[in-house]
Amino acid sequence: MNASSEVDKSVQVTAENAMRTLGQWPVQKFHVSHLKDAEFKGNGLRPYVVYRDLGTKEATGGLVDAHINARGRPFEKAAVSKPHFHDVKFQMVYVLKGWSRAVFEGHGEHMMVEGSCWVQPAGIKHMVLEYSDDLELLEIIIPGNYETVEVPESTDLKPAQ
Repeated sequence: MNASSEVDKSVQVTAENAMRTLGQWPVQKFHVSHLKDAEFKGNGLRPYVVYRDLGTKEATGGLVDAHINARGRPFEKAAVSKPHFHDVKFQMVYVLKGWSRAVFEGHGEHMMVEGSCWVQPAGIKHMVLEYSDDLELLEIIIPGNYETVEVPESTDLKPAQ
């Protein structure tokens, strides 16, 4: 298989063969992002969130998105608590400030606080139940452009009573 061909779906991807199996990544550029030069913008996936782009989409040819997101307004259950999943290959979230409570398909409810980190496997259904007004998260997502798909609420996503 050469670098320009599609990924061979018959090969099991493992940590040991991932780069060889998945092929070449886009050409990457050096990029630096400083907090003092940063601004949070409200032009992202969620209307109640403001985002600080860390420049990784541009630096990796769209392969990786890394950003800080903060809450632009207080928690509103009707706007936020919707069961969904992200069509991604990898998603890691790290709480920089504040807290968030969410439920994950097959894993129940979790309270994430400053310093908490989690990986959401591709396609895992989840729902945010509440968060603090000062919540700030670091998210790293592959690929950089992806879809969020809302799903019907299921018993796996019911909060604890």
